[in-house]
Parts: sequence; structure tokens; C-alpha cells
Amino acid sequence: MMTVRWKKESYMMKKMMTSYFSFHQNTAMQKTRRIVMRIITYSTKINRENNLTELVKEKAYNYKTENKHLDCAEKIASMICDLFELHTAAEEYVYLLSLDTKCRILGIFEVGHGTVNACLLHTRKIMIRNLLCGAGTFIVVHNHPSGEVSVSKENISTTKRLFEAGRLIGIELLDHIIIGRKENGDSYGYAYYSMKEQGLLTTV
Repeated sequence: MMTVRWKKESYMMKKMMTSYFSFHQNTAMQKTRRIVMRIITYSTKINRENNLTELVKEKAYNYKTENKHLDCAEKIASMICDLFELHTAAEEYVYLLSLDTKCRILGIFEVGHGTVNACLLHTRKIMIRNLLCGAGTFIVVHNHPSGEVSVSKENISTTKRLFEAGRLIGIELLDHIIIGRKENGDSYGYAYYSMKEQGLLTTV
């Protein structure tokens, strides 16, 4: 009788321990579970038949993230550097992120590519691409090849133009982010400067 009771208690204890570890394992998996965000980069071309500008899909990326909503500068900087290694680029690049009103990416465009020190950015070019995507909001990201993330007068004036143009057509500029780099052991990590976080979007 004692043996049967001991076996029964042992079985119940094992079942409880299994349930305990299973619960905590599932909880840990839920905390670290990442979703795949489909990100598409586009260019544009003129349709010969109607002479209108249209989108051309260039590349598609499956980017693992915890949240599809790009609601802070750190997430955006991390994603851009993961996809394009912008913090190590020797020349200046400008990317447009066309978003919906919930900060989900509709498309990414390379809208500027310059020399070591400068890149010319056209407001019209930005807005055409936003309209083609049906964007409700947008973010501009560019790098400083020097690695510095300090903001310049040109950066502020460009942001002001984009902010005003977006307001006129009902597409809000959410942020202008500058990407730089910092030493991280034997490699380089990214650094960033967010005009929104620094309060500059309220003063443009």
C-alpha cells in the first residue's frame, strides 16, 4: 500500500514539475518571440505609355523585429543599419521611409547619394514617393560618413522644408534621423541623432 501511494505521489510531483517548467518556458518564448516584417525598397520610373511616374520594386527583406510599429528613433536606426550598414558607409546616403499613420513601413527609397561631405536632397522627390505609396507619415534618415552625429544648419533647413511641404499635403514628417558610428571593440557600432527626440521638429 505504501509503495502504491509513493508511486502516485511521485507521479503527481513529476507532473507538477513538468507543468511548471513548461509554463515558464512558454512565457520566456513569448517574451523573446520575434515577428518578421516584410520590407520593400523601391525606385521610380516614367511609364512610356502615359508619361506618369510609377513605383518599381527593387528588393524585399524579411526583417525580424519585436514590433512592426516603428515608434521610436532607436528602432529605426537599428533597422536601417542592419539592412544597409549605413553607419559604415564611406559616402552620404539619404533614405526615405514612407509609413502609414500607425508607423508601419509601406516602402523605403534611396533618395540621395552624395560625396563624403554633402548630398543634395529635393523636397519634390520626397513628396512624389510618399504620394505614390499612399503614405500618411514619413521619416528621413541620412548618415554622416565622418561618424559624427551632430546636426548642421543644412540639416535643420532641409528638415524645415520637408516639414512644411508635408504639412501642406497632409503627410506628416515624424523625424529626421542622422546616423553615425562609434567604436565597439574591434568593430563599429551605430550612433544616431533624432531631431524629434531633441525637440527640433517643434521649432522648424
